[in-house]
Amino acid sequence: MQHMYLGYLAPMMSEKKTSVAIIGGGISGLVCSARLAQLGITNAIVFDTGKRAPGGRCSSRYINIDGKLHIFDHAVQFFTVSDPRFAKIVSFMHSKKAVRVWPSRIVQLKSGAKPTEVRNLQTFIGTRGMQSVPECLSSLIHVERNKWVSSVHWDPQIKKWKVDDHGWFDYLVVAHNGKCAAKLMADSGAPQIHSLLKVKFSPVLTPQANIMHLCSLWVLIIALPRSIAVDYDGAFVEHSDLSWIGNNTSKYSTENQLECWTVISTKSFGAIHKVPQEFIPPPKEKEVTDLLLNGFAAVTGVNRKTLTPCFTKLQLWGAANPLNVLHGEECVFQSSHNVGICGDWLVSPCVEGAAISGLALAEVISQHVDGERRDVGLKKPLQPLDSEAIGAFPTSKGLFFNPAK
Repeated sequence: MQHMYLGYLAPMMSEKKTSVAIIGGGISGLVCSARLAQLGITNAIVFDTGKRAPGGRCSSRYINIDGKLHIFDHAVQFFTVSDPRFAKIVSFMHSKKAVRVWPSRIVQLKSGAKPTEVRNLQTFIGTRGMQSVPECLSSLIHVERNKWVSSVHWDPQIKKWKVDDHGWFDYLVVAHNGKCAAKLMADSGAPQIHSLLKVKFSPVLTPQANIMHLCSLWVLIIALPRSIAVDYDGAFVEHSDLSWIGNNTSKYSTENQLECWTVISTKSFGAIHKVPQEFIPPPKEKEVTDLLLNGFAAVTGVNRKTLTPCFTKLQLWGAANPLNVLHGEECVFQSSHNVGICGDWLVSPCVEGAAISGLALAEVISQHVDGERRDVGLKKPLQPLDSEAIGAFPTSKGLFFNPAK
């Protein structure tokens, strides 16, 4: 029987009696689970904390304004394709009508200067917001939604992982990062894995360069009662407070009654104004909203006095994007403890980076089940990464994708 998981046209391997717990339902965890299923490891469960849907930062908000639904991408704005392995996944999702090419005009934007178009950038989006990407992937696998895993423990006698009250598993995959991942693995019995998950939050790398560094980003979504006079769909912004502005209406709507924009802060702005993301104090919410609207007006040339959104919502991504990535490997695996890590912070801060890491870890686990005993990435150093605040987007080196093929 032929299987279409992730676009890999190959017979499914014989089923392997192995169980895998995947903690985190972002793109890396979902792809890892789907690839494991194709490799014959069908008993993999993704545990995700999302109340509405999995996907992590690859998500969308569906907002009802005056009786009409509007789509806002409030984290990942688009993705690009440069790796042939990821191209297969995109081809599969395109066949399922989950993604499409966004015929966008993306520019570099600086206050007071003429926009400069970014060339050779083929952009992809979900068909109903970026949320369509994880929805397509999760339809292939077993996802436990709204599940918080607070403890995991490795038993060296039986060589299995105890995952809260969810049972025992042969393998554990950590598919998220930040303080929660570090806390989860602190007393798990796998100190080498825990050491890689230690994290520092900063807009720039510090001397502790071999510790994972993550930045924080503020995101403001706004709906304007009328269109603003610009000739681009999205912009990488050179501004002290803003790094990106994107027009969601140009992606998903044919009506022009409202124009919906996403405004994303710079890394330094995120650090200066950081608060606990679970509760944003109302005075801070007003301050940050006003500052981001001021920046939006400045770079677009709109009169700030006439910039009166009919809807705004502010969000803080506390653990947004990495400032350093693993050097020379696409995932991490400790053979003696049957535990691995996958995520974009190991490869590249983007949808493609997350997917490639998930694919790589699935391959390593499958090989381990078949008797190959090797560690991956445990002793590799982290290296600085220079990318946009909102992610990494290959341009001239990209692999242009023809959906017709």
